[in-house]
Amino acid sequence: MNIYRINEVAQKLGISKQTLIRYEKKGIFPHSHRNRINHWREYTEEDVQKMARIIGRTSAGFTLIEFVMVIVIAGIIAVLAVPRFAAFNTIKLNSAVKKIVSDIRYTQSLAVSSHDMYGMTFDAGQERYEVRRIRDNSYAKDPFSRQDFIVNFATDPLYGGMNIVSAMFGNTNQLRFGWNATPLDANNVPLAAEGSVAVLYRGVSQAIFVRPGTGTIRVQ
Repeated sequence: MNIYRINEVAQKLGISKQTLIRYEKKGIFPHSHRNRINHWREYTEEDVQKMARIIGRTSAGFTLIEFVMVIVIAGIIAVLAVPRFAAFNTIKLNSAVKKIVSDIRYTQSLAVSSHDMYGMTFDAGQERYEVRRIRDNSYAKDPFSRQDFIVNFATDPLYGGMNIVSAMFGNTNQLRFGWNATPLDANNVPLAAEGSVAVLYRGVSQAIFVRPGTGTIRVQ
């Protein structure tokens, strides 16, 4: 019967001597026999085969234990990453909501400063909205790009995946402001109740409300 010393067994298993001893102390490997004279660890061929089956060494050079450790570590990383993704989604949604709120206020101030009427039209199906002067239906100019005032969440990389779920002002999808800053619907009727725009991003939603009379905005 062949008897192996610890260094020989470690070499056969492809692990270090320290790892073998650690696995034995933790009960992963069965306890070895001890030489009666010098108390050195001794292993039979059967012991070596048992340990080889336990660690389950694969052709790729990874042991079953190493695979388990990788899976555990990956699980921990995934658990830690979920809150970060959730926080990122909230930040992105908040950014889109702030953009809409800012543009509503700009449309209102544009109507007051030009003593004219401007409207914001929302297209929920296309995930976009635009601002136009009502009397000639011409586009307002974006205050930053100086281009036609069109915001398209579907094509803008900053807001990709953002959904305009609904827009309701009276019974219309257009919010207008006259020279006196009063919020109106598309029929030039002053809002009798709060108008709203609902935005959704990856299961999280927020709603923007425009109060009648003053046009004051709140987000919920």
